[in-house]
Formats: sequence, C-alpha cells, structure tokens
Amino acid sequence: MKKLLTTISAVFALGYGLIALPYSAVTASAAISPRLQLRQNSYVYSISGKRKGKIVLKRGTYLRALSKNAIKGKKYYRIGKGRYIRTNNAVIVPNETKDKGPVLFSVYLKYDAELYTKPNGDNSLYTLIGKQNVYETYTDSDGHIWYRLKYHNWVKASDTQKSKPKEDEDIPTSDNWDDPSDNTSIEEEENKDNPFPSGTSLDKTTIEDTGKYFESLVNEWRTQQGISTKITYTTKYYDYNVSRGMQVAQHFDKYNELSHDGSKPGGELICIVSYGTPQKMAQDAFRKFVYEDAKAGNAHRDHLKKPNLGNFGIGLGVSHYNGYNSNAICFVVSTSN
Repeated sequence: MKKLLTTISAVFALGYGLIALPYSAVTASAAISPRLQLRQNSYVYSISGKRKGKIVLKRGTYLRALSKNAIKGKKYYRIGKGRYIRTNNAVIVPNETKDKGPVLFSVYLKYDAELYTKPNGDNSLYTLIGKQNVYETYTDSDGHIWYRLKYHNWVKASDTQKSKPKEDEDIPTSDNWDDPSDNTSIEEEENKDNPFPSGTSLDKTTIEDTGKYFESLVNEWRTQQGISTKITYTTKYYDYNVSRGMQVAQHFDKYNELSHDGSKPGGELICIVSYGTPQKMAQDAFRKFVYEDAKAGNAHRDHLKKPNLGNFGIGLGVSHYNGYNSNAICFVVSTSN
C-alpha cells in the first residue's frame, strides 16, 4: 500500500509539471518576443547572412523578434525559422503602460486645460486632449478638486467637462499672432497630403533638411536673445532619433497624446506639426516650441535658450491617428550639451 501511494504521488507530481510547462513557455516567449515595425523596406536573410531570394518586407509591416543574433559582425532580428532581418531596418514598438486601478469616471479636457505632475505641482510635459479616464480624485486645502489621469497627470476639475468641447473656430491665422514684436519671416505654404504609412518615419533627406532649417531658426532666435553660442544639428544619433519619432507617432496613433516614455536621459522636445516641406515643418515646430509654449510653462522655450546647449537631432514620425488627422507629423528633438 505504501509503495502504491508513492507511485500515485509521483504521477500527480508529473501531471502538475506537464500542466505548468506550456504556461511557462508561453510566458517566457512573450517576454523575449517584442513587437517590431519595419521603418523601411527590408530584405529577409538566412542564418548565414545571405538574402533569401527576392523577398522584401514592406515598410510599416509588424513582426515579432524571436531573438537577436549577430551574423558576420552584423546584428539581426530572427523573425521565423531561418528568417532574419537587419536590426536597423526595424524599431521595437513601445510597450505602453497603463495606470492600474479602477476607472472612476470619464471627462473631456477643455481646450486650454493645464496638466500638472501633482495637485498644485509643476507643469507636466505630457499633452492629453479629448476624453480621459479618471483614476483618482483629490481636494486641496483651498477646496479645489483635482483628477488624476493617465501617466499620473493631474488636472483641475474646473478644466474638464462632461460633454465633448466644441471646436474653436476663431483661432488666429497669423504665425506671429502671439508676439507682435517678432519679425521672423514665415513663408506661407499650403499643406500637402501625407502619403506615408502611419507609425513610420519620413525619409532621410527630408529629416536632414528639416534639421538644418530648424538649426537656422533656433540660432537666429538665440542671437536675438543675446546668446552667443550656437546649437548644431547632427546626424550622429540618426537611427535613435528616427526610432524615437516612430515610437512617439505610434503612441499618438493609439492614444492621441504625446509621451516622453522611452526617451534617453537629457533634453527632448516634442510637438505635432502638419506634413509639408522641410522648411514649413521646421517653422511650425519652432513657432510651437518658442511662441506657443505657455501650456508647458514655456519649458521647451527655456530649454532652447540654455547657453550650454550644443547638439540636437530630430525624428519625424508619421501619424494618421486612425485616419482622423492624416497630416500629423510627430516632431521630436533630442538635445545634448
């Protein structure tokens, strides 16, 4: 009888092991298989680093990175059995994190709503618009009610409403409407239709030309502010900046908000511009960072005024926001001293 019980226990133990193994395998696979999106057309390679015929995967395609391998000194993602792509042809789609806890209710943010890092705290660098879930409420010592939104952004209840705000039809059209003393020459151009896939990047020539125009605008303005040092556009971290532009665009597509999540330490400025010529996109970004920055507490403007600012790179990510804004470009500037 004792021997029989031991045998039965062993069978049960083995059974539990068999049940647990598939679950563990799935968990491990999910952890090491990040989602990729191609930022440009990509050939498929074999394990020896040779192209597999004329197979070309199109820019914007989503894949899974099963592993990361070095083949003949170059880095590849393994996307299937005997199938590899170059790592510089793809970007890992950011793993978006959400606030934990129950949603209390939802509100719409007013057009000029200010976001803060905590009740009566500093201005937040996030941009949230439209309908938002509320995860927590707080009443300060002055009796003002605050709501906690995504990513621990706080907003006064008075800056929200229950119904969707009406569109503002009286927005000034002059590029320098908020600074009458500014004499910067702004060339007016019609917006062009944006033909590129959402969540991808603009081409290298467009990015570099936009960076040079932006450099010129910032340096001219810094001189007017009495700052003698120049800021220089660099392509040293071009791949990183392209990846950041795509990450921000993918986040904006999904949530209709701008996020600094995933950026490297240091200065990063983000805004939305309309797709157009490099000169037009640089002008739009410069105007928003310098003359229309009140919502961010002029943090972007003040950053561009730092005397020790040295280099910057840009990424231009395409966002169609589910077809709602087919001309949106996420303009990302990463700076260093």
